[in-house]
Amino acid sequence: MKVCIDPGHGGYDPGAMANGLKEKDLTLDICLKLKPLLEFNGINVTLTREGDYAVGHNENNLNGELWARVNKAESAKVDLFVSVHINAGGGTGVEVLIIGPGGRAEKAAKKVLPFLVQAGGWANRGVKTQNVMVLRETSMPAILTENGFIDKEADVAKLREPNFRQTLAVAHAKGICDYFGIKYREEISSQPNPSVMYRVILDDKQTMALSSQDNAIFEVKKAVDSGQALKGVVQRTSDDVNIFVYDPAPNVVKTPIMGTETITIMQCSQFLLKHNPNAPDIIPFYKKNGEILGLRWGYAVAQMIKETGYLKFNGAVKAEQNNFAGIGAVGGGAQGATFSTKEEGVLAHLEHLFAYASKSPLPVAIPKVDPRFDLVTRGSCPNWEDLNGRWAVPGNGYGEDIVRIYNLIAKEVISGDIEETSILKKIYKLISDYYERK
Repeated sequence: MKVCIDPGHGGYDPGAMANGLKEKDLTLDICLKLKPLLEFNGINVTLTREGDYAVGHNENNLNGELWARVNKAESAKVDLFVSVHINAGGGTGVEVLIIGPGGRAEKAAKKVLPFLVQAGGWANRGVKTQNVMVLRETSMPAILTENGFIDKEADVAKLREPNFRQTLAVAHAKGICDYFGIKYREEISSQPNPSVMYRVILDDKQTMALSSQDNAIFEVKKAVDSGQALKGVVQRTSDDVNIFVYDPAPNVVKTPIMGTETITIMQCSQFLLKHNPNAPDIIPFYKKNGEILGLRWGYAVAQMIKETGYLKFNGAVKAEQNNFAGIGAVGGGAQGATFSTKEEGVLAHLEHLFAYASKSPLPVAIPKVDPRFDLVTRGSCPNWEDLNGRWAVPGNGYGEDIVRIYNLIAKEVISGDIEETSILKKIYKLISDYYERK
């Protein structure tokens, strides 16, 4: 038996966002937990993505991203396609989508759904038909699970917990096994055993001991990925065997936050306007203030694009807040800080980066407008990759994604149209400002 597991959304498409959570992060975590459970039960698993992007994705084309997932399933010749999602829209409960009734997909949906209902203690919203591309274009039976609502407080309280996401992974595994007529077996090593503990050793010092091997591995990865430790080991207490070693390559080149920028305002503007023709003209504020602070301000533009979805603001932070980096939007429904002007919002973003990257005082030429400047451990993140797990939680690949967006911006070749459009916009603004004053 072969299954293709599809963590919903990813890359530039975060999916539903609310309460400081992104659908793409939750679905990836559930699916990464699901894969070994199925493999232990003899099911071959193909993942459409193991990081932020689907394999073979098109970075600038959502439709291409979805086709990459379909092609992955088709090339692997799987027997079942399962796309995992989190719902939104003010409801609650769990449901499973299929393209149409009466086939093997409906059978699979009806096998999986009861396990999900039981796992979450959620309302059963049933099996529903919906014309979703990944369901429509796959040739094998395909289902799409919607696991709770990201904008429902009670659901979010569960979804935040890694252990609950593990429970959801087990529920999916049990349903899929049931569909294939397999009696689900739980891996003994993943079950807590009071007689066996797992030491978490960071930089050669034990920091804790846990009864769950999976949780110990999670703690090691979290500490190393967030920069709290250089390397980590999970060691079994029964025989002192190291069952997991996490020591990222020491020669990995990182990307400094401080430095002189090389890309131009026009490259940034052209890239942004391709994705949002109505985006406000804030790039000059990044250049002006970024140069004062000594930052590679082009990377800050890339981060702004990632945080705001090309200034479309589809998350908790709204456009009128002029908050271009999600400052203060720490989850739990917090919308974050509000700034009086767009330039003030840009400056706060750059100052927050400066706090992470440098221990120097702010230049006297600019006021301190970042309300969380003094809450940052100064100089703790000199590189963009160091922000993983600090600026964003869990933040796996957060800094790398910013660097990837920056590299796309750097490839922009300026056309006459964008330059003409930019000049016309400035002239229009000058005329508008004049009549406004009159």
